Amino acid sequence: MQYPGYNSGKIVLSEGDWFPFLVYNYIQLQDREYYFILQDINGLKHFLPAEFYKNYGFKIDDEVLCRIDRINCTGRIFLEPKHPYYSEGEKYFFEVCMLVENDSNKCLLVKDISGNCIEVPVYGNKIIDVIVRKEVECIVQNIKKGELILEFIPPVV
Repeated sequence: MQYPGYNSGKIVLSEGDWFPFLVYNYIQLQDREYYFILQDINGLKHFLPAEFYKNYGFKIDDEVLCRIDRINCTGRIFLEPKHPYYSEGEKYFFEVCMLVENDSNKCLLVKDISGNCIEVPVYGNKIIDVIVRKEVECIVQNIKKGELILEFIPPVV
């Protein structure tokens, strides 16, 4: 989808594309939540919930690269800033916090660079090797609202 609103011959923002945004302001709204106000290349301003990106280190006047994640039917644009450390499609090692088993499903809780615990579904019997080593390799499938969506890569024996 493309942004259907005001363009005046300027650059059209489309879902999936990456654009630079200026961190214009940081405010608290009536909902008592904090937001970054990001200004796009056309001069339009967009709200970005600050709680999801508190570890990104944004400051006013920073230029931030963002993906146009979604444009809804009213023209509201949802942004996903580039993660300061991880990239989608890349492999990384994560510290294993614990194994969680319930209803025949196995998940690992792993810790990212900011100390956040992330659930990673695990399939197969190779999990014992991973728990002993306390480290697991995962591929970053996606990043949504600052949270990593990981896929477990079984260890090669």
